[in-house]
Amino acid sequence: MKSRGVLLLALALLTGCPGDLPPEECFLTGAAEPSTLIIAEGEAASVLVPATSPQVCDTPEDAHTPESVTVEVHGPDNLPVPATAELTAGTWFATVRFTPTSTGRHHVIVAFAPVGSLRQFDVHVAQDERSRPPAASLTARPSCLFVDRTRGGTWLCDSLALREPGDPLQFVGRDNQPATAVAGDVVWAMTDTEVRRYVDPGTGPLVLTGTAPFPPGSYDTDRTPHSRLATEDEYLVADATTLHRYVFREGEGVLAFSNTPWSTLATPQLTFGADSTRVILLRGGDTVWLVSSAHDSVTFTPRTKACPFQVDAQGFYRPSTTRACQVLIGDPVGHGEGVVWTRSVVQTSTGFSPVLHRHEVSTAHGIEEAGALSLDSSIASFVQELRPGPSHPLLGSSSGAGPIATPRWNAERTALVLALLPDPGHANHITRISDHFTWTVSRSGEPGVRVHPWTSSP
Repeated sequence: MKSRGVLLLALALLTGCPGDLPPEECFLTGAAEPSTLIIAEGEAASVLVPATSPQVCDTPEDAHTPESVTVEVHGPDNLPVPATAELTAGTWFATVRFTPTSTGRHHVIVAFAPVGSLRQFDVHVAQDERSRPPAASLTARPSCLFVDRTRGGTWLCDSLALREPGDPLQFVGRDNQPATAVAGDVVWAMTDTEVRRYVDPGTGPLVLTGTAPFPPGSYDTDRTPHSRLATEDEYLVADATTLHRYVFREGEGVLAFSNTPWSTLATPQLTFGADSTRVILLRGGDTVWLVSSAHDSVTFTPRTKACPFQVDAQGFYRPSTTRACQVLIGDPVGHGEGVVWTRSVVQTSTGFSPVLHRHEVSTAHGIEEAGALSLDSSIASFVQELRPGPSHPLLGSSSGAGPIATPRWNAERTALVLALLPDPGHANHITRISDHFTWTVSRSGEPGVRVHPWTSSP
C-alpha cells in the first residue's frame, strides 16, 4: 500500500482561537503531514474534519460534543466509495478514511450527531506520476526555462545544446532570452542579429544549415519573442506587434520571408503570464491562430481572442478570409501543441470558484473547448512564464504544501483529470512542464536540472 496522505480542513470557523493558545492546541489535529486536498489514486487518505462549533477553543467542559458521526464518499461517477469515520474522544473532530480507486473529484459528506450538523467538501484524486524515473540530469546549467530534445537525441536547455550530460556544450542562440524551437531533428534559434537553423546529424554537435539577418526595423525594441512555432522548413516568431516568418529552402538557405502586423486586431492589448506575454501561436492545419487578450470595446472587460491567419499567394500570413476570430472563455494561462489553456472565475452559492478550460485546435471547427476543470479555493493555480515555450498549468495546495499536479486530458473518459508530477522530495525547487517533459530546478541556483518524460494525455 502506498503511504497514507493526511488532510486537514482548516475551515473559517477555526480562525477565532485565543492568542494565548498555540495553533496545535487550538486545532487539536495531531496531523503530522501538510494539509492538501489533492491526493493520489490508490492512496489511503485520512481527513480530519471539524464539526460546526461556535467556539472551538473556548468550548466549556460540560458542553455537548458530537456523539456519533457518519460519512458518505461519492466518486466522479457519483457511485459510493467505501469510507469510515471515527470521532476523536472529547473533541469536535472526526477522522474520515477512504481509498479512492479512480481519478477525479470525490465529494465527501460528514454528518455529526446530535450536534455539528453536516460538513461537505471535495477531494481531488490524481494519477500518481511522482515515481516516474528521470530521462536526464543536465548538470551544466542551474536552470532551464525551455527544455526539449531532437529526434536524434540532442538535449536543448534554453539556447544550450548537448547530446548527453558531460558532452561538450554548444550554444545555438542568445542565452538571455531563449527563443529555441525543435521540430524533429531541426533546431531553430535566434541571436541578437539573426535567425539560425541547425540539423541534428545523429552524432556530434548540431550542424548549422542556414541563417537569415533580421530585416531592418522589423522587431520591437527588445526583440523578445512572445511565442513561436516551428516545422522543419518554417519558423514563426511573434513579438509584441508583428508575426515574422522564416522559410528554409534547399540551395537557398533561410529566408526572411514576411512580416505581418497583428496587434491592430487586439487593441489595447493586455498581458498575461508571469512574463507579460501578449500573444500565443497555435497551428491547426494550414491555419495559424494568434491568441491575445484585450479589453472588449463595448463592456471594457478583458477577453481572450483567437484570430486565424493563413499564407497568401505571395507567401505572407494574412488574416483568414474563410474563418472569423473567436472569443475564448477566461484568461490565457498555458499552451501546448494545438492547445491553449485559460482560467476563468465563476460565482457559486458559496462564493467564487476558479475554472480551468482546455481549448483544442480543430482543422474543421477552429478552436473549441475540450474539457473544463472546476477548482476549489484550496487549490492554487501557479502563474508561469509563457514566452520560453509550451507550458501547461501547474496546481497545488493554496497553503503552499503538498504535491504539484497538472490537468491532463483523458480521452477514454473525455474529461480532464489531475496528475501528480515527479517530485525531488524537497521544497527548494521549481517545477516546469511542457508537452514532452517536466523538469525541476533548484531555487538556490545550484547546477542540475532533472528532466522527466511527459505526455499531455496518458
